[in-house]
Amino acid sequence: MKNNHLNHQVALTQLEGVGPRKAKVLLAYLGSEDKLFEDSFNLRTAIPGFAKERFRNLNRAKALNDAKSIIEFVKKNGIDTTFFTSKDYPRRLKECSDGPMLLYHRGDFEFNHRKTIAIVGTRNMTSYGKQLINELISAIAPYNVQVISGLAYGVDGYTHKKCLEHGVPTIGVLGHGLDRIYPNQHLKLAKKMLETKGCGLVTEFPHNTKPDRVNFPQRNRIVAGMTDATIVIESGAKGGSLITALLANDYNREVFAFPGNVERPFSRGCNELISNSKAHLITCGKDLIRLMEWEKDDREKVIQANLFEGLDGDETLIVKAIKEFEKISLDVLSVRLKKPGHVLSGLLLGLELRGIVMTLPGKKYALSQV
Repeated sequence: MKNNHLNHQVALTQLEGVGPRKAKVLLAYLGSEDKLFEDSFNLRTAIPGFAKERFRNLNRAKALNDAKSIIEFVKKNGIDTTFFTSKDYPRRLKECSDGPMLLYHRGDFEFNHRKTIAIVGTRNMTSYGKQLINELISAIAPYNVQVISGLAYGVDGYTHKKCLEHGVPTIGVLGHGLDRIYPNQHLKLAKKMLETKGCGLVTEFPHNTKPDRVNFPQRNRIVAGMTDATIVIESGAKGGSLITALLANDYNREVFAFPGNVERPFSRGCNELISNSKAHLITCGKDLIRLMEWEKDDREKVIQANLFEGLDGDETLIVKAIKEFEKISLDVLSVRLKKPGHVLSGLLLGLELRGIVMTLPGKKYALSQV
């Protein structure tokens, strides 16, 4: 049954004329991908959003046969798959109406990392672009940020390389199947990513899919959709990195760009994004950290982690109760913890002297560190 389930998931992506949007319509209407491939299912059923003639002509037999070949390759090569309805599917990508139904991936990483950004840019990277990437990756390294890019020449490949050097988790999104690496010069880089914890490769394309030009704009929507923000390093007036930035705008994600010399051809794209209010201007990693509020986020985590350090059993119970209620009276605290008020008063005084608890008007207590 499990094999049939995977077979139907893959087959759904192989139905001619059924892209991610229509596939999601089918899922919503039918309840599962399995029902579509049941022998008893009537293709004359009216499906909202589908032309009757197109739906009746769906070649399910061919899709199932194609799926069989794909699954054989997946199993033989240790490739993982994640379907749209899986709890492990990238939650950010699930918010995108055109997000792929199925992802093929290799590597030891997580899709739903707490902080995830995309770094993109031109294939014709200059020394200025390298300088920006070096500083940016170095700055974000302490903040446990996952970096996604496209494993292409230039900015993408250099970004992955620097992430590996700094211990930053990174994922390469491919515009072809996992039976090859394009460009071939990045084969060694891709292998190292697969061997490094927190890193890996992802694609929506099954094996035997060539790195055709039309695939890369599709790839870019995954890069933009999987992340909280997209950072453009260098870009010409046209190119894939601009497509990614505009997609991120469409998905209501943050976009940042480094400005460049107006006379440099590979600064034009970034400068235009900034001038057209399609991207926030940043000049260094600290700008990104500040605008994403990562320092505030990490400071709150440290406060929460340190809050219970050095407390005995009763003090821990008091702090947990106050944290739950935000502010609480001595009487309520006494009832909550089933302890007499005079005992709690002494403990509260000790916590107050240590700067953990503060007294509020009305004889209520609150935590002073949160």
